Amino acid sequence: MRQLFKQRLVIHLKEMMKYLRLVFNDYFVLALLFMIGGLGYYYSNVLKTLHTGLWWAPIVAIAILLVSVQLGRFATLVEDPDYVFLFPKEAAFFAYLKRAFHYSLGLAIAVQVLFWVLLMPFVQVTMQTTATDLYLLLATLIILKVTWLNTDFARKYRLNNRWLSNHFLFRFLIPVVSISLSIYLNYWLGLALAVAALGISYYSRNHWSRYPIDWKVMIADENSRMHTVYQFFNLFTDVPMLQGSIRRRRYLDGILGRIKLIPKNTYLYLYAHGIIRDNEMSGLYFRLMVIGTVFLVFVKGEILPIFLSLLFVYLIGFQLIPFYFHFSDNAFVHVYPITDQYQMKSFQRVLLYMLSIVSLIFAIAVIAVNFSSLMTVAGVIVAEALEIWAFVYLYIPRRLARSERTR
Repeated sequence: MRQLFKQRLVIHLKEMMKYLRLVFNDYFVLALLFMIGGLGYYYSNVLKTLHTGLWWAPIVAIAILLVSVQLGRFATLVEDPDYVFLFPKEAAFFAYLKRAFHYSLGLAIAVQVLFWVLLMPFVQVTMQTTATDLYLLLATLIILKVTWLNTDFARKYRLNNRWLSNHFLFRFLIPVVSISLSIYLNYWLGLALAVAALGISYYSRNHWSRYPIDWKVMIADENSRMHTVYQFFNLFTDVPMLQGSIRRRRYLDGILGRIKLIPKNTYLYLYAHGIIRDNEMSGLYFRLMVIGTVFLVFVKGEILPIFLSLLFVYLIGFQLIPFYFHFSDNAFVHVYPITDQYQMKSFQRVLLYMLSIVSLIFAIAVIAVNFSSLMTVAGVIVAEALEIWAFVYLYIPRRLARSERTR
């Protein structure tokens, strides 16, 4: 079983590296470096304006640390056929899950350390803490995460003591109380509660192999985890494993109904309805728009808001490009008496409308936060307009022509 997990881990890591190479291409890495540098500079300037004793600082710290504990799930790497083919080896599967637990724990600890490093300057500035307190806080976070993963481990079995896999207790309630004790009262108290919770969650773990495995729950949890991972990769590239679903959005029928049903608007009708009703594409569009808006609401400055708005407009437009070929495998569109020129113009028109809506929302967010800076307000409006025009009418035709040659 240990060898089986090792083989699956190698295959999994190869697949992840394949997508990571596509995500972290040269252009995105360059943009990411600028964004990290800009956010770091903004963070350092904000820290200079803070002082000890702010009433809201502990609340912010608790919320951020609670979010960090939720990141990183138990990666079992099980597959749907395992229910049939590995069922006879159920008693020995405990060794497989232990290896999966150790792998998941390593990734989770890295996440906790990263959040701790990022939040440490904020805690030092706004609270009276010592170096010992900060290390105790890190230990508390790691132990809470170990406890969380262990309860997820218990969830894979049909245990008599179902409370050992209670997500609300070990994933939310105990972390909230433990972190709050650390920040508001004493860091040793928070650590003590975390250690106690860890001891309870580890209770009788060596005897879990005597119980039957809940295969349906374990496979469903892993499929859900991988779906989340693929959704992240789908923000940057096409992921075949994601199967899109269609949903009619009646509240947008008024907008879609304005498209005149004439021959030259055939592709305009298809693209507009297709993007809006496709859950993956519309969800991708909406998520990136929300993430970009949140970034712009919390970022002040003269140049950084402009750069971030341009970056997210580009990312959203880039993700919509593959939809140009969405109907290519449909035989009926090839018998339409319509030239490719109408198809290109229709796709450009849909992109123009969708990116204009995004740019308008981004501009409102930037203006609301940086209304006193005339250069920022004017810069984001002009820069977004120029970017959308260049992207839709210069970049899109060349990019799609290149894609047509390689199909």
